[in-house]
Amino acid sequence: MSGSTTRRLFLKSCGALAAAPWATRLVAAPAATPLQLPLHLRQLINHIGISVADVTKSATFYSHLFDGSKISGQEKPSLRYIISFYPGEMSVGDLRGAAGGAQTQALIDHFCVAAEPYDPAAWRARLDQEGIRYFAGGSFVDIDSIPVQLVGGRIAPRPRPSGAPRRPPPAGGGGFMPMPPLYTGQPLVKAHGFEHVMLHVSDLDASAAAFQKLFGLAPHPSSASEVFFNVGAVRLGLRKASSGEKPSIASYAIKVEKFDRSRVADGLEALGAKVEPAERRERRTVLRFADPDGIQCELWAV
Repeated sequence: MSGSTTRRLFLKSCGALAAAPWATRLVAAPAATPLQLPLHLRQLINHIGISVADVTKSATFYSHLFDGSKISGQEKPSLRYIISFYPGEMSVGDLRGAAGGAQTQALIDHFCVAAEPYDPAAWRARLDQEGIRYFAGGSFVDIDSIPVQLVGGRIAPRPRPSGAPRRPPPAGGGGFMPMPPLYTGQPLVKAHGFEHVMLHVSDLDASAAAFQKLFGLAPHPSSASEVFFNVGAVRLGLRKASSGEKPSIASYAIKVEKFDRSRVADGLEALGAKVEPAERRERRTVLRFADPDGIQCELWAV
């Protein structure tokens, strides 16, 4: 999948492509003082987004796996659910019609970091100076054809004209509202946030350098084909893509309370997931599986 196709896929999955002329071309950055690099990350993985053929089915699966009693989302412009990992979230969006109908396989379409200081116009100005491709209003950067979203507070609030009424904050953050639960029973596991997200990249050194330059991440090489970054207890992994493989967000891992592997594996398979065999060499309980749409996930006992 090309970089432009990846961007169109993500934007279409968010229901934004029709009104987004920046989907296939760069936009001129507004006049602003560029942000100083590197930015300071508050969260290495704020959330991930997945695009699937049946949004409700996928969100129901993850509601069974994690806690689905409190779920948010939106119905328009396209159906979207937000699944929480406490902290961290997954945004489940619609794959249909993405990339002009050429993309039919579910995927992790982006991941998001939270940084400070952050100002959209100043961020775009910095990316222009660095010659780095951005899209979706400038909040997304393209690192080896992988969409990376940036969120965070502004450097300073913009002044409010004298006498102007205060605007109420958007409900649910970004317009997301509470949604009727899809499952209110006991979840299979209790989540405690992201453990890591794994990227498969074409050029390990170039991608590692980009994350280091933009966000000040110090790489921790584990092998000639793999590099890890971390902020606190959350990690971002870069792995050299195999020959002929397109760059992608290959998998994600969630920290969960200690669990009975056999019981959780049986529960996942009953919900349509494909569980991988246990690896004997591992010192902790790790359960790897492909969800019903084929998205790769790992559960790490803590």
